[in-house]
Amino acid sequence: MPDELKIYCSCVVAPCRPVLLFLKENNIEYTAVEINVLQNEHLTPEFLEKNPKHTLPLLEHKGSYISESAAIINYLHDAYQIPRLSKELQCQVDQLLSWASEQLHWDIGFSYVYPQIYSEFVAEDGEGNNNLIESGTRKVCQDLDAIEKTYLDEKNWLLGVRTSADFTVASIVVVLELVSFDFNMWPNISAWLERVKTLPHWSEVHKFHDDVVRQIGEQNGVE
Repeated sequence: MPDELKIYCSCVVAPCRPVLLFLKENNIEYTAVEINVLQNEHLTPEFLEKNPKHTLPLLEHKGSYISESAAIINYLHDAYQIPRLSKELQCQVDQLLSWASEQLHWDIGFSYVYPQIYSEFVAEDGEGNNNLIESGTRKVCQDLDAIEKTYLDEKNWLLGVRTSADFTVASIVVVLELVSFDFNMWPNISAWLERVKTLPHWSEVHKFHDDVVRQIGEQNGVE
């Protein structure tokens, strides 16, 4: 089917989840192609031909390939004529989508969480890995402070009303749950995450993540 929409994704790659949520929320039919990044399937010649940056998610539609979750969501708006917000609000949403998939994911994932749980991201030098995590801790706290004080001060949603920015940023923030991160210093974020987790399709899309968090909790003796 030439017009079939495919989304190449991985259950372990957090930026894939906002795209899946957007597709489901807007009742867009798609075929999900699971790419096992832990077995380097994103580095095969077949995948690199589609996306030389070897990143996920990747959308395939009408012979074109689009990477990065923010760009994919923007494309879907136009391709399926999904109404946009006011110009000013849409710009704010787009800024948050880009920030989440790039800087926030890098700070939370690659600089803090992944070096603690995935051998592929652990520095060979133990001291170097500790320094990376220590630096990542500072970045994570700065990012959470920005969300807490700039976006969620006296607001239930990041931009005052619920938008795709909420489930996109939240999908990255919950990666911290993989290392049993304590959000007590950020009560606005804690309350916001509880709201986001009640959104349609959240539990379905985040099932793998939630299962892993539950397993880690059981291993650590956490109820």
